[in-house]
Amino acid sequence: MKKVTLSVLFVVSLLAGSCKKTESVVPQLSIVNSVNIAEGTADPSVASVRFTLSEKTDQTVTVIWSTTDGSAKAGVDYISRLEQELVFLPGELSHDVEIQIINDSIYEVNKDFIVGISSCKNAVIKNSQCSVVIENDDAFIPNLSFSPKKTLEEGTANTVKVSVLLSLSGASENPVSLNWSTTDVSAKAGADYVGVATTALVFNPGETSKTIEVTILQDDVFEMDDLFLINFTNISGATAEQNAVRVFIVNDDNYIPDSDADGVITPLTYPGMQLVWSDEFEGSSVNPTSWGYDLGGGGWGNAELQTYTNNTQNVFVADGKLNIVATKQYNNYYSARLITKGKKEFTYGRIDIRAKLPYGQGIWPALWMLGANIGSAGWPSCGEIDIMEYLGHAQGTVHGTVHYNDGGHKYIGDHLTLPGGQSFHDAYHVFTLVWGEDSMKWYVDYKLFFETNSTSIKYTAFTKPQFFIMNIAVGGNWPGYPDETTVFPQQMQVDYVRVFQTL
Repeated sequence: MKKVTLSVLFVVSLLAGSCKKTESVVPQLSIVNSVNIAEGTADPSVASVRFTLSEKTDQTVTVIWSTTDGSAKAGVDYISRLEQELVFLPGELSHDVEIQIINDSIYEVNKDFIVGISSCKNAVIKNSQCSVVIENDDAFIPNLSFSPKKTLEEGTANTVKVSVLLSLSGASENPVSLNWSTTDVSAKAGADYVGVATTALVFNPGETSKTIEVTILQDDVFEMDDLFLINFTNISGATAEQNAVRVFIVNDDNYIPDSDADGVITPLTYPGMQLVWSDEFEGSSVNPTSWGYDLGGGGWGNAELQTYTNNTQNVFVADGKLNIVATKQYNNYYSARLITKGKKEFTYGRIDIRAKLPYGQGIWPALWMLGANIGSAGWPSCGEIDIMEYLGHAQGTVHGTVHYNDGGHKYIGDHLTLPGGQSFHDAYHVFTLVWGEDSMKWYVDYKLFFETNSTSIKYTAFTKPQFFIMNIAVGGNWPGYPDETTVFPQQMQVDYVRVFQTL
C-alpha cells in the first residue's frame, strides 16, 4: 500500500511542474541621446530618431512620444509631432521615427528641440529624451550698420568733412556692395555741401568697416541749421535696418544787428530763406484773416487774475504797432490774448518778433506758440514753445522754454539778462526762434541764449504745426500778483512778426 501512494505523488508532482507558466521578458526601452541634422536649403531635411529595446520579448511594446520646443520652435524650425504611438511587435528590437525640418536661407545659430517618451507598455524606460540639433548650413549674411544722425558745425576757416563709419556685424565670405549718394533737404548741394552722385562701395571678403566722407561748404552768413541726407541703395550681400544718415549742419556764424532810435531792427530777407508770412501791423486794426482771440477769465490754468477781451481798450493797432494793454478797473483786471490758430500755423522756420515790453510786479507778457493739434492731443502733448516770457518785476531778463509730454509734463529752458541794468521796457528788442527739424535755438538781438534738440527732449510734438499767441497776463503762480508798486495800464507793443523758411 505504501508503494502505490509514493508512485501517485511522484506523478502528480511531475504534472504540476510541466504545467507551470513561463514568465515573459520585460526589456528596457531607450532612445538615442542626440541627433544632429543639417537644416537644408532646397529639399526638406528629416531627422531620424531611433528607439531601441534591450532584448527581444514575446509581448507587444507600445510607446507614446512627442516633440517639445527648445531653442528650435515648432512651425518655424520643424514640424511638431504630438502624442505619437510607436509599436514594437514581438521580437522587434528597434524603430526609427522621423521629424521633418523646416529649411530657410537665414544664417542663424544651431537650434535644438526634444523628442521625448511620455509612456510605454510592456517595457521599462531607461532613457526618455533625445536632443535633436538642427545645424545651420546657410551662408553668413552680415548686418550693415551706421549712425542714423550726424551733427557738425559749418566751420569758418578749415575744411570740414562729415565722416560716416559703415560697419558689418561680421566678416563675410562674399563681397558686400552698395551705392551711396546725397540728397538735399534744407541744405543745398553746391551751396552748403559738396553733393555726391551715386557712388559704388564694396566690402571685400573679410572686410568689416568702411568710411565715407562729404565736404561741408563754409560761409559767414548767419542762417538756420541745415539738413541733407546720405542715402544707401542696392545693398547686396548684407542686411540693413536703415537706409539713410541725416546730416545736420549747425550754423556757427555771427551777425551784428542794425539799430534805429528805438532799438534793434532785423532785415526782411536772409540768404537762402524766404519770407512766408509776416504782420507789420501797418493798418488801423488787427487783421482778422491772421488773428483771433481767446476770451474770458477763470485763471487760465495758472491762477491768473485777468479777463481777456477784444475791446479796443485792451488791443488796438496804431502807428505801425500792435498794442496789447493790461488795464485795471476797480479790482478787476483786463487784457488781450491774440492767436493765429486755424489761420496762420507753421512747422519750422526762423521767427523774428520785435517788441517792447511792459513792466511791474505781477505783469506777465508772453510771445509763444502751441501745437495746432491741441484740441485732439491736449496739453502738453501738443507741445508749447515759449519764444519769450518775461516777469515785469525783473525788467532786464527774458526766458525761453519748451513744454512737452514724455511720460508726463516736462519742460526745459533758459534766460537772458541785458547788461548794465538795461530794461526790456526801455527799447524794442528782437526775439528770435530758429526752429528746425532736429533742434531749436532762442536769440535776443541775435545773441544765442538757449538751444535744445531731439537728443535732449522728446521732439515729436515739435515736428508738427504750431500757432502764435501774444498776450499779457496779470498775476499768476509764477510772477506773483500786482501790489501797490504796479502801475496800470501796462502795454506790450509789437512792431512785427516775421516767419522765414528755407528755400
